[in-house]
Amino acid sequence: MLVPFNFFLQYKKWQLICDYSYPPQKKSSIFISILTGISTGLLTPGRLGEYPGRAFPLRDVKLSEVTAGSAIDKLNSLMVILIAGSFASLLFLNKFYSIDNNLTISLLFLLTGIYLLLVYLILSTEFWRGFVGDQIGKFKIIEKYFLNFKSIGLFNRTIFAKNFSLSVLNYLVFSTQFVLLVIAYSDQADFFTSLWGSSLVFFTKSIIPGITFGEIGIRESASVYFLGHFGVEAGACFNAALMLYTINILIPAIPGAIFIFRRNK
Repeated sequence: MLVPFNFFLQYKKWQLICDYSYPPQKKSSIFISILTGISTGLLTPGRLGEYPGRAFPLRDVKLSEVTAGSAIDKLNSLMVILIAGSFASLLFLNKFYSIDNNLTISLLFLLTGIYLLLVYLILSTEFWRGFVGDQIGKFKIIEKYFLNFKSIGLFNRTIFAKNFSLSVLNYLVFSTQFVLLVIAYSDQADFFTSLWGSSLVFFTKSIIPGITFGEIGIRESASVYFLGHFGVEAGACFNAALMLYTINILIPAIPGAIFIFRRNK
C-alpha cells in the first residue's frame, strides 16, 4: 500500500522543482524522469547517475539544469535522513555504549543548532544561486555541461520549504515501509524500536559511499547490526532490507530502463 504513496511523494517533490525551474513539462514526463533516474542511479557509485538520468524524458531543459534541480531535491531528502539518523545515533550510543548523559545532551543541542543553520541555508535561494552557484561558476566546463544553479528558473523559499516538507513525509513513508517489513519477517520486532533502527540504517547507508551494484550490502549489513541490538533476528533484518530495495528501487528501475532504451533507438 505504501509503495504508490512513496512514489507519489517523490513525484510531487520533483514536480515542484520542475514547475518552477524548467519550461512546462507533461506530468507523465516528470514521473517517468523519476524512474529513469532510478535506473541510471543503479549503474553508478553512490547513485550519482540518478541526477543526470532524470533528464531523459524532459524537454527543452539542459542537462546541467536538470542535474542542479535533482541535486537540490535529493539534498533535501538527504538532510532529513541525516537529521533523524544523527539524533538516533546519539541515543543508540548512549543506550548501548554507555555514553555519558551530559555529553549526549550537549551533542543533541549542538546538532540541533547546526541543523537549524543548514536547513536555513538550503531553504535560501541566495545560498544556491549565490554561494553554490558562484563556486561552481569558477569551473566553466562543469557549470556549462554538468551543474548549473544559476539558470534553473524561479526559486523561492516557499518552494524550497514545500519540497523539504514533502521530503520529511517521504522519509516517514519509506521508514514505515521498512518497519512493517521487519515486523512481517520477525516475531521479535516492535514498531518503535524498529523505527529507531530504521533511522540508523538509512543514516549509515547515506554516509558510507556505495561502490556495489545498487549499494547492495551496506543497507543489509547495517540492518543486521543495528536491529540485532534490539533482538531482531539477522535473517529478518537482511530480508527486510533486501525487500525494501527490491520494491522501491529494483522494480521501478525496470520501466525506467525500458523508456531509456526505447528513446535511444
